[in-house]
Amino acid sequence: MASADRITLVDDASVICEDVVNSLFNRETRYQHHKVAGLVSAISDQVVQRLTQEAKLPRKYVVLVTILQKNGAGVQMISSCSWNPTSDACYVYTAENKAMHCIVTVYGVTV
Repeated sequence: MASADRITLVDDASVICEDVVNSLFNRETRYQHHKVAGLVSAISDQVVQRLTQEAKLPRKYVVLVTILQKNGAGVQMISSCSWNPTSDACYVYTAENKAMHCIVTVYGVTV
């Protein structure tokens, strides 16, 4: 982890995103369209809730969750945030299983 005076969004978000995605996304073995909205909501809600409770720095969080069915096509996503480039940040966590890709983007905006 970074020093106390230089804690980053990665320090706060990496373990939380991994835990939440492992508990919710990785247990799904098939892409089922009717379950995707609920899965996206559950992942984003839990990530925001845990960040709000456990993060070392006071921030406002925006979490974007994208779930894609694997069908042979590639995917590339680019994202950034910049309210205050010296203190705000963006963190991306990716996971996949046999049927799907999951991309969790966390924007941390300092208050």
